[in-house]
Amino acid sequence: TVCGRQLPRRSVVAVIPWVVHRHRKLWRDPDRFDPDRFSPERAAARPRFAYFPFGVGPHVCPGAALSINEIVAALAILGQRLRIRPVPGQAIDPVAWTTLRPRNGLMVTIEER
Repeated sequence: TVCGRQLPRRSVVAVIPWVVHRHRKLWRDPDRFDPDRFSPERAAARPRFAYFPFGVGPHVCPGAALSINEIVAALAILGQRLRIRPVPGQAIDPVAWTTLRPRNGLMVTIEER
């Protein structure tokens, strides 16, 4: 039984982060880019598994901590030296695979700061 619904034996049940991370009951304006939603105050008010970018439980990504540290370091270095902006007017169509990516890539302009 899942959420009050009886499922047939051997049913496949999937929890899809893309869907949960945009669920309107969990997130205010979920499709808008809002880095402040991860502030300690707002994170504390959220259910524990409303955000799980690396999975949870026995299937959590073993490289989660390393990848967070790597991206923080890379963004800090690049952000000091470069200004990266998306090319205006392009349609960005997200496609789910093993990771989420734009269907036709993402065109950007890069300028030195």
